[in-house]
Amino acid sequence: MSDDEFMKLVKLAQTESDVEAMNAIFQYFDQDIKRLSKFIRMPEEDAIQNMKTELLELIMKK
Repeated sequence: MSDDEFMKLVKLAQTESDVEAMNAIFQYFDQDIKRLSKFIRMPEEDAIQNMKTELLELIMKK
């Protein structure tokens, strides 16, 4: 994904609360989130959900 495409998704998520844009962003980071979740001392599903929540908050914060 190019930087321009990524920024378009971020803007859609921020301004229009576009669920499809957020899903595309989560999909983009999916492998990284799964890999990093193995280093967090909590159940993997909880770690993944926590990282997705933090990512969502970061994007919506502008």
